[in-house]
Amino acid sequence: MVVRLPEYTDNLPRINLNMYRNRVMGMLGQDGALRGVRRPGGMRPRRARGPGAIAAAICLLGVSAASPPHPFRLSVADAVVDGSTLDVSIRFFWDDLQFAVMEHTSDMEFRLVEDEEVDAVVAQYVNDMFNLQTEGTVLQGTLVERGIREARNPDEVMWWYRFEYPLVPAADRIHVTNRLLFNMFEDQRNLVNMKTRRGRERTYYFTWDEDNVTVPVG
Repeated sequence: MVVRLPEYTDNLPRINLNMYRNRVMGMLGQDGALRGVRRPGGMRPRRARGPGAIAAAICLLGVSAASPPHPFRLSVADAVVDGSTLDVSIRFFWDDLQFAVMEHTSDMEFRLVEDEEVDAVVAQYVNDMFNLQTEGTVLQGTLVERGIREARNPDEVMWWYRFEYPLVPAADRIHVTNRLLFNMFEDQRNLVNMKTRRGRERTYYFTWDEDNVTVPVG
């Protein structure tokens, strides 16, 4: 059952916004381009489906927001392998997630609220944009929990969603494609903190043109 927790749950590591802000901003040049990351084969960045009428209208909504926009776009996923289950908790800035789901569903009336119907829409969006595969089989995530982390600045309030993915016990690697929020923001950055069965921990960094990687889970 999906529930709202009153506080950011203690069994999830807290995100240090200043740390990630400094980390992400430090990787960017003055023109917003990512520094120190090599694009495979000299590929040029892929473009979005185009600004389009929906994305343009959503951007206008963002411009009219009362609070100033955060200076970076970021989602953080904490993934832990537990036997035959991959437990993934993903955190988003609430406004970025709302705009991305609005664009993805072409529903200008969509609002991020604590409601099971909205949870189902968000869950579908995550499964569409956060793709996990093992041995060619796509893993379907099941939403099991949802919560909100409050912040002094309304623009930095984060909503988090916890998913469970079935994992074959013998699987030692999974292929991760993480395009969360890329449908709305080309400057989006995504982090995945992975903890394997053996307790090894590693962080993977996803950008617009480097959105997938095969990772060990054994």
